[in-house]
Formats: sequence, structure tokens, C-alpha cells
Amino acid sequence: MKKQNQTTAAQKGFTLGKLLGLLALIGLVGGGVWGVKHLLSKEEEKVRQEKYWTAEKADFLVTVKLTGRLASTDVVELKCQLEGSTTIESIVDEGTEVKGPFRYTIQAGDTLTSIAGYMDRDELSIRLLNSVEDIDWDDLSEGQSIMIPGDLLVELDPLNLKERINQMEIVVEKSENALLRMTGNLKNTELAASFSLKVAENNHKLAVMEQDKAINSTIKNKIKTDMGSITNLANQVEESKEQMAISEAKLKWLKELEEKKFLSKMSLREEELKLTRERNNAQNLRHQIAMAQERLNAYQKYDSVSILNQSELAVDETLVSIEKVKVRNVADLRDANSTIATQKKTFDLEKERLEDLKEQMAATRIYAPSDGTVVYFSESYKEYGPIMDGARVHRGRNLIKLPKTKSLKVELNVPQAKRGLLRRGMKAWVQVEDVTLPGTLSVLGSTVDTNRRGHTEKSYFKGEVYIDNNDFPDAVSEGMTVTVEIKVINLEGENQRIKVPNQCVTTRMISEDTAQTGCYVLDPTTKKHKWRPVTIEYSDENFIAIKEETEPGFGLRVGELIHLSPLTEAENLNLEDAVMDKGIVELGDPDSVETLNAKGGNNEPVNFGLSDEQRKKWNAAQAEATIEITEVIKKIQSREIPQENAVSVLSKVFESSRSKVEKFLIEDQLEKYDIWIIPAKQAAGERVKRFLATKPSSGKSVSGKQRRNRK
Repeated sequence: MKKQNQTTAAQKGFTLGKLLGLLALIGLVGGGVWGVKHLLSKEEEKVRQEKYWTAEKADFLVTVKLTGRLASTDVVELKCQLEGSTTIESIVDEGTEVKGPFRYTIQAGDTLTSIAGYMDRDELSIRLLNSVEDIDWDDLSEGQSIMIPGDLLVELDPLNLKERINQMEIVVEKSENALLRMTGNLKNTELAASFSLKVAENNHKLAVMEQDKAINSTIKNKIKTDMGSITNLANQVEESKEQMAISEAKLKWLKELEEKKFLSKMSLREEELKLTRERNNAQNLRHQIAMAQERLNAYQKYDSVSILNQSELAVDETLVSIEKVKVRNVADLRDANSTIATQKKTFDLEKERLEDLKEQMAATRIYAPSDGTVVYFSESYKEYGPIMDGARVHRGRNLIKLPKTKSLKVELNVPQAKRGLLRRGMKAWVQVEDVTLPGTLSVLGSTVDTNRRGHTEKSYFKGEVYIDNNDFPDAVSEGMTVTVEIKVINLEGENQRIKVPNQCVTTRMISEDTAQTGCYVLDPTTKKHKWRPVTIEYSDENFIAIKEETEPGFGLRVGELIHLSPLTEAENLNLEDAVMDKGIVELGDPDSVETLNAKGGNNEPVNFGLSDEQRKKWNAAQAEATIEITEVIKKIQSREIPQENAVSVLSKVFESSRSKVEKFLIEDQLEKYDIWIIPAKQAAGERVKRFLATKPSSGKSVSGKQRRNRK
């Protein structure tokens, strides 16, 4: 890069020259250059010496600068875990280096009580810290290791927890005894159920045996016996028949003897009576046989069937009895188990309440969970006050955090206007005091941070930069405010752009309501300055990257001379009238409105896309900005605004202007606005600085009219 004809205009101390730069601010904020015509004297023209910048392609590093706060990437946050509210009995001093848990090897004769005593820790905290390990606290094994809680950080008022724990221990013990009793009752129920089932099954076996006996013994024997009796009677009948035959033969022989008078009639009569008796006996036997046969038939037809049915019914009844016993046993066992389950739930619930109370008691003593440096939380609670001895705290209130100071990140609030330029993984440089640390943009929120929304009308996104290097001084610690510069893009090599100083680019009015951003290029033939519209791609505090354009009359070309102070080309300036907001500064021959509109130029950023309603608000905001900057210039000229405050007041005017347009512009429009206004802000700041750096003239300022009269 080369600069030609470079001198300093501040040597003469000319007040008019000092105010020229300030007059340019009106045009930069309002969208055009405002002033009035004034003829410059030859003496004044000498003061105004031209400077040029040779347009060349160069590397351009685009960055986004933000401020943030250091925070640890590994922070243990400790809160109050007690229900309700309590008070802090004691708390370790902020900044104290504390140690976290450590392992202790069990020695001979050690008990939980003795370990808690000489370690100055409570037993419950030790138990809870080792809850995942299988440890018999009643019989500690020598050589076994256990974890011991870290340094004591906070002691809270236990309130009435000890009394509540004692009461709940009694309740738990009673509940456990009831559970044991119900468990014993269940065993008795199981034994009774087993016995009743065995009885029912035995009755069934007996009934089956009786049925088998009836089928295979009782009925068969009865039939056999009756048939034997009938057979016996039949045999007797046959014997009787034979005897009667003998008696009839004998009687016949005796009758022959009686007829021959060898036998008395009495003997014959006896023999006849005997035969009659035999005949009657035979008849009686035949009758018995008939009756026996009838009885046998009746038994076979009715009695045996009844016996079989009764035995079968008895068997079925025993089977039903077995099922009844089984159903009753299931119901009894279910009732017993349900009672036990209910009692167990009650016991578990009461035991859990006891454990909760014990944990609450353990929570009254907060030990360091890791090594670190104690930092108090700084939240403000009007009701409870700051963290200190005797302070009231509630459940969930943050008390202490233990950051690891050698593992840091930067927490950022990224403005909406810069959100679109950033991507996760971008490299960054963190400046803390006189130390620069490398970092990486690791977190970039996709939604607006609502926590910030409540404190400002502006929209911010959450961002985090992880510091890649842990090699930094001990003085660098959490909570420090730092400056972060994030690399967006590095235009180098084939991606180089034409790079010009900020003061080369200005904005001018080409009509009453149309503004255009551009540069003044020196025509080597005519030696006159030609207005050249440009498009700004990127910018930083000092330089602007100009977009390459091939269309004639737009953009810059390599080797062209660009005016460094284009506003000094304005002729016929009248400072007094300018302060009164009269007249227009003419800078060359602008393109026609038709030509400009054909390129999309107007009094708003290119491709802005304002709606009709937005454009009304936009024009009103520009008008207000013009009035504000005019008033600022008046006050600077009259010394109402001290010189040391001029820059800050000017900055506030730009901030006020943006806050107004921020209310009706959407995100991408704001991004275009921020790019569009950059040259104005940067040029304005530079000109104010140059104005303030120039010593005021010892003589009084004179008006244009007075100077013309002097001629």
C-alpha cells in the first residue's frame, strides 16, 4: 500500500477545519451530508491538503470483538438441601483452598464411631459417601479402604431434626415388628393350608377305597351269599323229595302190612303224619327259595346300584372338598401376603422417611466434594441477604461453588446483529489484562437468551469460548472480565479484497431522500474526483473490505487513488448556516436518481427489504438522528459539551439511533444496518478525534460574511 501527498492539516490550528469533520457526522447518521454553501478563502484552501490511498488487494482478517466473563469449565455447585428455610451456623471463608474426599485404610480396632471421631466427620456422612460399596459397618475389616468426606464447608441449623429422627425410629421399629408378626402368621397359614389339603386328599383316597370295596367285595359277596343260600335251600328240597319218596314207599309197604294185619293203624298213622311233615317242609323250602331269589333280584337291581351311587357320590364329594380347600388356601394365603405387602410398604415408606430425615441431618453439614477454591454465590436475595454466618437460606439456594481455576471458559452474550457472523469451532483470542490466550467458540445459542431479555430490549444469544491453553498466571481466575476477539474469516491469497481505510468511505445524499455509500476516486486525466458507489463486505476498526464489482461506475479497481478525506471536496461551506441545519454540501456530480434506483441504491442499506410501515419508522428515525447530531455539534462548538466527553456523547447518539431502529427491524435487517452504518461510525469517530487533537486558534472565529467583507 502507498500513500501520496500526505501532510498534517492540524498544523495551522484553524477552527473551521476542525468543525468540517463534525459537520460530516450529520450526513453519516441521517443518510446524507448536510451543511450550507460557503466560499473558502485561498488561505483556508491551503490548510485543506489532499491525501490519497492507492487501491490494492490485501489480506483482510475479519473478527468479532465481544466482552465476557471468565468461568470455570468444571464447577461444583453446592446448594442448601434442607427442607424449608434455616440459618447458616458457620461457613468457611471465601477464597479458602479446600480438599475433597480421600481414602482411609481401616486399622486394627477401628470402628465407624472412632473413625468419625478422629476424622471430625459425622457417621452418617461417611455412610452415605460409601453407600455404593459393600461395607459391614459393624465389623470393619483391617486393610479395607473407605472414603472420608472432604473439608467441612458449611454447617446449617438442624432445627428439630434430632427429635423427629428419634420419633421416626420408634415408628419404624413398631412397623418392623408388625411385619415380622405378619410374616409368622403367613407361615402358620401355609402350614394350616397344607394340612387341610392333605386331610381332604386322604378323605378322597378313603372314598375311592370304599367305592372299590363296594364294587369288588360288598356287592359280590352279598350276591354270592344269597345265591349260596338259594342253592342250599334247593338242595334241601331235593333231599326232601328223596325222603318223601322213601316215606311214600315205606307208607305203601306199611299199608300192605296193615292190610295183612301185621301192623297197627297207629303205626301207619304216624308214618302218614311224617310224610305230611316232609311234604310241608319241602313246600316251605320252595317258598324260601322263591323269597331268596326275589331278594337277590331286588338287591342286584336296586341295592347294589344304590351302594355304587353312594360310593361314587362320596368320591365326588371328596374331590369337591379338595378344590374347596385349595381355593380357601389360596384366598387365605393371598390375604396374608397382601397384609404383609401392605405392611412392608408401610415399613418401607416409614423407613424411607427416616432415611430422608437422616439425609436431612447429614445435609446440615456440607463437605467439599472435590479440591477447589471456595467462591460464594453472589445472587441477591432481599429476604435472606448475602452468604454469611447467620444468614437465612432456603432449599435450593446456591451457597458455594468450587471452580478448578486451571480449566476456564469465557461466557458471552452475543448480540443479535453479530450472531449470524459466528459459527461454533471458530478460533478466538482472549485478552485478560496483559495476557492473550487462545480459545475456540464452543457454544453458540440458537435461541434468544430469555434471562437477558428481562433486563434489556436488545436480543442476545448465549455463547462460550473454551480456552485451549491452561498455561496462564494464577492471577487469571473465574469472574474476571475479558475481551474476546473471534476470527470470522481471513481473506487471503485468492480471496483478497481491495482494502481501504475507513475514512475513504462516506455516505452522501444524491437526492432529498436517497443516500449512497461510496468513495471519491481521482481521475488521472482530469485530476478531478469522481464519485464511485461501493459495497462494503467486511470492516474493522480501521479498514474496510470492498466487494469486487465488474460493472463500470461501481466498485474500486486496483491502482486507483482514493481520496482519504472526501468531505474536504465540499465547496461553498458556511459553518454558521450549517449549524442551523441549512443548505446541502455538494460533493461532485452524483448519478441520477434513475441510475441509482436501477442499482438498488436508496437511503437505506442495499436489499434492506423494508415494508411500507417499516419505511415510515425508518424515515422518522433518520430525522430524529439528524436533529440529535445537530444538537451535539452545537453543544461541542459552544463548549457546552466538554472536549473530554465529546467522543462518548457521540457514541451514545449512535447507540440511541440503533436502539430506535432495533424496535422495528428484524434480525437480518439489523445485520445489514450494522454493516451499513459501520463506515459512518468509524469515520465520525476518527474525525472527532482529529478535531479534539487540534489546538483551538488563539483568535476568534469569524463568519463567512466577515471574511468576505475583509476581502
